[in-house]
Amino acid sequence: MFALAERLRPGRTFTEVFVTLSLAVLLIWFGLMNISGASAPVVERWLTGHAFLGSLLKHKQYIMWGLGGLQALSGLLIALYSVPDRVKRIAYWFVVAYSLGALSLMFTNNVWIDSLGGFPAIGSGQGIIKYVTLLGLALWRLGIRHAETVMLLGLILVLGWIGGMKFTAPEAAGVEPLLKTSPVFNWWLTEHFSKQGASNVIGVIELVTVLLLSAYWWNRKLFTLGYLLAAFTFVVTLSFLVTFAPAWNAKMGGFPYLASSGLFLLKDLPLLAACFVLSVRGAATSGH
Repeated sequence: MFALAERLRPGRTFTEVFVTLSLAVLLIWFGLMNISGASAPVVERWLTGHAFLGSLLKHKQYIMWGLGGLQALSGLLIALYSVPDRVKRIAYWFVVAYSLGALSLMFTNNVWIDSLGGFPAIGSGQGIIKYVTLLGLALWRLGIRHAETVMLLGLILVLGWIGGMKFTAPEAAGVEPLLKTSPVFNWWLTEHFSKQGASNVIGVIELVTVLLLSAYWWNRKLFTLGYLLAAFTFVVTLSFLVTFAPAWNAKMGGFPYLASSGLFLLKDLPLLAACFVLSVRGAATSGH
């Protein structure tokens, strides 16, 4: 019902509605995963490895309830038609604070792949850097200047860094099960590419997308190709939620309980929303 109400709200463009619902879905779903305990392994891992908050592990349950409640409440406030805009702004500021808090984990936890020598071989930090784009979306809804730039830099960071990692063996090993279980992409491994070869192809696509996205500042046509390719990439990633069974928490009975890989994949929903924002902005500002 809240989705329908938001869609019918006067003066809303498709992009605004998609951004709103993307943030709402992510926040509500993540919040419920925390409240239900489905995210317990993820929270425990981050607290255990935190440079300063390890002692809070014994309060894990209360942290999950508190954070989950704030996430779910913020998502509802963002989505519901009847909520005044001044209240929605509070929810968006929560997203800003939440994103910055998540990004701080890059400096307090070991998010690198030790077998590859650590930084810049990014491991668990791949999910964290997606919060740069989430931050940009919240700032955009708040009307903050240069929010689109934050979004764009977030997309470039995600696609560039993760794309570069595709040329490594650990990343190829992580990609393989996603491709194997996908009816659209499993032929890559069986007919044309090795595990590493398929990962390399994906890496090339993502790095080319980064180059095209950088044309935001100088060539609208190339940038258009960039955001279309980025959007396609995020749609493909989101499709793995349907085809990759381990994305769901088997101990909790599967769908709708997300596992850590499912939490990672769902974050591409707001990244897709950012592509819509940038497509409108790019078309309006580029003179090429």
